[in-house]
Amino acid sequence: MGILNSNEKTPEEKRIEDLMRKPINSAIKPHLKASLKKMASDGKNIDEIERYYNDTVTKTKFIENRKAEYATEAKLADQVYKAYITDGLSRLEKVNGRFLASLSMKNDILIEQNNRIIELLELQINNGNSDVKSNFCQECGAQNNDAAKFCAQCGSSLASDVPAML
Repeated sequence: MGILNSNEKTPEEKRIEDLMRKPINSAIKPHLKASLKKMASDGKNIDEIERYYNDTVTKTKFIENRKAEYATEAKLADQVYKAYITDGLSRLEKVNGRFLASLSMKNDILIEQNNRIIELLELQINNGNSDVKSNFCQECGAQNNDAAKFCAQCGSSLASDVPAML
């Protein structure tokens, strides 16, 4: 009972052999067996060795399951991407086109309103006399000399391409 023959195995070694007979991922099996044998040679008891084995197996199963889930998610993401490229892109272009057209119309309305405000300001400055023309910049609204062709403030052309609105 006291001394073991060199052929006899310790209870820890027997338990490690029992554990290694269970189904486990073949990629980690040799590494796990080596780790368990090292634990036994370092004096760890059977409970600690079994706990380490169970933790490792649980983590390995979790990783294997997560790999399968990841592969499924990657396939779904690929399908969504392909659907977006074929169908969604053309829809997105239509939406963007409508949005840009809407913005262009809004800008045109704002320009017309600003021109009307400038005309009203000119009337107010000239005390209601529409014959006297002030030369306001269409871009920045600065008042310029009547003979000026370019705005003294921003340098924009003062040639009026916009018909007068009354």
